Amino acid sequence: MTEKERLLKILRGEKVDRPPVIIPGGMMTMASREIMERMNCRWPSVHRDAEKMAALSVAMHDEAGIENLGIPFCMTVEAEALGGEVEDGDEVTEPRITNYPLKSVEEWRSLNRLNPYKDGRLPTILKCTSILSQKMPDVSVIGNLVGPLSLATSLVEATAVFKALRQAPEDVHGFLDFLTENSIRYGEALIKNGADIIVISDPSATGEILGPIMFSEFALPYLDKMIHHMHALGKPVIVHICGNVSSVYEPLKRLTPECISVDSAVSIKEARDSLPGKKLMGNVSTILLQNGPASKIQTVSKNLLDFGIDILAPACGLSAKTPVRHIKAMTDQVKMTSGSRRF
Repeated sequence: MTEKERLLKILRGEKVDRPPVIIPGGMMTMASREIMERMNCRWPSVHRDAEKMAALSVAMHDEAGIENLGIPFCMTVEAEALGGEVEDGDEVTEPRITNYPLKSVEEWRSLNRLNPYKDGRLPTILKCTSILSQKMPDVSVIGNLVGPLSLATSLVEATAVFKALRQAPEDVHGFLDFLTENSIRYGEALIKNGADIIVISDPSATGEILGPIMFSEFALPYLDKMIHHMHALGKPVIVHICGNVSSVYEPLKRLTPECISVDSAVSIKEARDSLPGKKLMGNVSTILLQNGPASKIQTVSKNLLDFGIDILAPACGLSAKTPVRHIKAMTDQVKMTSGSRRF
């Protein structure tokens, strides 16, 4: 069974020999400075070079035991393409938005529709996706999209967005609908260029901020619209929500991805009980992965496997300071698991 077959079978609910272990990329970035230096594919130049980006992703797969290829190494590409100013960071700091293109939610109508083949770094990501798909056909290439609410908070200051949820809900809905349509267009391009799976990360849609009512109104319908379009193109979807999702378990039951990725704040046992029938991914602490020790990473990984995690993964974005030996403590642990199970 190839790594791609195993991951796709898990997402389809079919029998596999063991759970996959992945780091999706995008917000859940998968890069270690140790490997950057070894490959001479260093941040920040990698972020704007499709060949270097592909080489670093392949090296993370080969040397750290990660069973996917995931790009980019940040969550700023869509916001930059829509007019946000980005600082590319350094060898351990991801790119970040330094200047919002909009001062208020009401200004969203001034934005231009995305052209994935022309705007910002989107063409670089598409080219890298194509390179990876052709170079590693037995490994899943994951295409990453930023969820609509999180994309909104990369274009307008976050507090202004959250205030507008109550003060200007019609404008927020118009904004989110516009962003959703553009994200779908970018997702279609990722799939055309070889993405096998789409991961949508929406950290600003955390239940800790929104609660169940606002999550149901401002996050769920837009995420589901993206999911349905990706499904129409024949691709499975994983959705990542940051923070403690216990307050939004009820609306999450109505979300329709193949798998839900959760943060380290979430009890997998509780999530399993609260989201019956949902496949779960996670949720090894990225702080633990960075700081170790390896023995504790192995223990936490084993506990997650014992609790029946469907896909083992870090709980959030991997720090570039994370040693390769710590990543391998997680990936090696899952590879010790055998025996067919239906997830």
